[in-house]
Amino acid sequence: MGSDKDKPNKCPFCKEEIAKGAIVCKHCGSKIQILKKQKKKPFWRNSFMLGFYCGVALMILMIYLYNYWF
Repeated sequence: MGSDKDKPNKCPFCKEEIAKGAIVCKHCGSKIQILKKQKKKPFWRNSFMLGFYCGVALMILMIYLYNYWF
């Protein structure tokens, strides 16, 4: 009983089985793009960075306006 890692991939164009790590399909000759899974950043990290940069921009604006008016 093999795992999913032992199973061959399928060509996205002709749906024939191709070897793992193949660059070109031997059946239809199309180039196979190897899709790498990108790690998703957690939502709290994206929202934290957005809040941080907005806070920095607000502080710069407040300092500028304080120096402009006084």
